[in-house]
Amino acid sequence: MPFKTANPLRLNQQDVARLPARYLILISALYIIAGLAWRGVWRQEAASFGTMLTMAQGSLSDWLFPNVAGLYTPELGPLPYWIGALSIKLLSGFADPFNAAQTAIAIQDAASIYLLWLTVYRLGKRDEMQPQRLAFGGEPNPRAYSRMLADSAVLLFIATYGIATNAHDTSEGATLLLVFMLWLCGTVSSLDRPATARWLWGFGMAGMGLTLPFSLFVFFVFATLGILFFTHWRHNSAHVAPVVIALGLGLPAAWLLQIRNNPSFAFEWLNHQRFSPLSLNDAKFFARNIFVFTWPIAPLSIWCLWRWRTHWHKPMMFLGLVTLLTPLLHMLITGQRFDLSMLMLVPSLLILAPFGLATLNRGRANIIDWFSVITFSLLAVGIWLMWLASWTGFPAQWAHNIYKLAPNFTPIFKWWPFIIAVIVSAAWCILLFWRARYESRAIWKSIVFSSGGLVLVWTLLATLGMPWLDYTRNYASVGKSLSQVIPSKVSCVRAVDLSESARGAIYYYARVPFVANDATFDNVTCPYIITHERNLKASDRVMMDQTITFDQRDWQVVWTGERIAERENLLVLLRQK
Repeated sequence: MPFKTANPLRLNQQDVARLPARYLILISALYIIAGLAWRGVWRQEAASFGTMLTMAQGSLSDWLFPNVAGLYTPELGPLPYWIGALSIKLLSGFADPFNAAQTAIAIQDAASIYLLWLTVYRLGKRDEMQPQRLAFGGEPNPRAYSRMLADSAVLLFIATYGIATNAHDTSEGATLLLVFMLWLCGTVSSLDRPATARWLWGFGMAGMGLTLPFSLFVFFVFATLGILFFTHWRHNSAHVAPVVIALGLGLPAAWLLQIRNNPSFAFEWLNHQRFSPLSLNDAKFFARNIFVFTWPIAPLSIWCLWRWRTHWHKPMMFLGLVTLLTPLLHMLITGQRFDLSMLMLVPSLLILAPFGLATLNRGRANIIDWFSVITFSLLAVGIWLMWLASWTGFPAQWAHNIYKLAPNFTPIFKWWPFIIAVIVSAAWCILLFWRARYESRAIWKSIVFSSGGLVLVWTLLATLGMPWLDYTRNYASVGKSLSQVIPSKVSCVRAVDLSESARGAIYYYARVPFVANDATFDNVTCPYIITHERNLKASDRVMMDQTITFDQRDWQVVWTGERIAERENLLVLLRQK
């Protein structure tokens, strides 16, 4: 048994001063919307979006077996693509497919934020998590204290770099966060509300099964069973376990049973389930990136684990440790996708971080505070200078670097992005003034700069920097150029060594009728081939009017194209002679 020590929380009513809900909603809305407008499909999201589009425009088979224009994408479950495809179909009369898919991402982000708030709020209201009673009174009431923790959790969600980069792509990241938050909310709520929370927990478990890689889902199944039968949840397990197990295992099993009806997909799916232990180079990569990815919640969570180290048996600590160690152990054993592994660490850190923040003394809190002020202020000034350099050529070196990275870039001025950039910059200045003048002891005050600063930089990039970023990152120009070369009535196009992202973007912009991935040159004759020539030297880039022998046939190079950000990789269109 752990030895008993005093609760590390010593707070008064001033420490839990309320953050006005309208400000929290406003900053959350701005955070969600920024980065989802005024742009095209980028490389990191093209494969996922292409899968959603294929589903929305395809048959039942496309919905059961995720693929991007005929190429199977079996690494994750189908749920993220189902949500995106459903949004595309529902909004088909109001928005183009990409904007419709982005709408689904925004809704999922908002739901994740609400579920996080509710989870931390209910954890904070529990009796064992209340601050120490003060000798002369003045300790905060449970409602105000738990609301302060929940508000801080939302601010930390907004302040985390790894979430910002994954929750705004039209990809799987938003769904991964949503199902994990649903699982956490159901798990915490079932302590006191088993009758209703078991359905949240069950659907969260089912969402994990339909989203996560199968191996990681198995790890979470064992974690769930351990929570249900061996911990604080044991006294309610008779009411909760049947629903959680039936939903959590039944719905994913219904989809998995369909895999056996498609041998090609089954082969690809099983190929992604192979274990390969983490290598030393992979471990170094993870160690270099995890700190930036999880700032500032990682140091706050570590502090929480230390300050509450003798209270590991409490639900907050036990749940945080289980959900933290499960994806870590999976990564060590399987060595699978680092971006996925790091993202799956975030929800557990968001549970622990507010309780670490509540025990942080003012000196340590000020370090995070002023580090954020300096970092985000410098980044904001840099973005404004880049925008100025693109228009005026001053500073000269900045302008040279901009046009070196993006030749032929033409700045585009739009009033609405500019006005929004001015407003958020002015709001940042007001926030700096408020912080200097307003002496509040509220715990959430120490992370206002972290969350507000990230929103500031993110919004400036989404307004001032978006024309340049979109010019260098999207496939629109490549796809539109290709669509003018390929005849509209062509029967099929074969992809050779073409990445999933390029395939998805070309399918969207050029409407290329790719042949299915199980077809071969022996049973399908396509008049065109699209391939990817990688790591080309400057002398190799002129390929037009060349004849290439492939599969004992002669093919004529009729088109070449490239993304600005990948000039060493050339897309080549071949036509059979």
